[in-house]
Amino acid sequence: METLHHKLLTIKGQRGFSLIEIVVALVILSTSILVLYNLILSTSLSIFNLDDHYHSKEVANNRVALLHTIEKPSLSDTRSGFMKMGGKEWQWQESFEVGASKELIKYEILIKEKGANQYSYKSEGFLVNEK
Repeated sequence: METLHHKLLTIKGQRGFSLIEIVVALVILSTSILVLYNLILSTSLSIFNLDDHYHSKEVANNRVALLHTIEKPSLSDTRSGFMKMGGKEWQWQESFEVGASKELIKYEILIKEKGANQYSYKSEGFLVNEK
């Protein structure tokens, strides 16, 4: 009889997980999944913002190159236009004024995605006044 009683105790001691243990494990698992999801989502948003910033910077660099070569600026002038880059259309706005001396023209170039409310990039600098 004692061996049968001993076997029954051994079987009772080898029970499965309790309901509380399973619930705790599921809470830990779901919290981990949510944290990973938020990390992936924020990384994706950062990549898109960085991509837009890069393209708007390249639009500004193209405008500066054009100012140095083909499209010479006039003092106290403001120009604007559109340029396609990276599968998007970018709006640019340029303004010019006299620099620290008469030999310099200060420029400011503002770039934003077409239809956006805020500018995403600003470039400032000086050009030699050749006039």
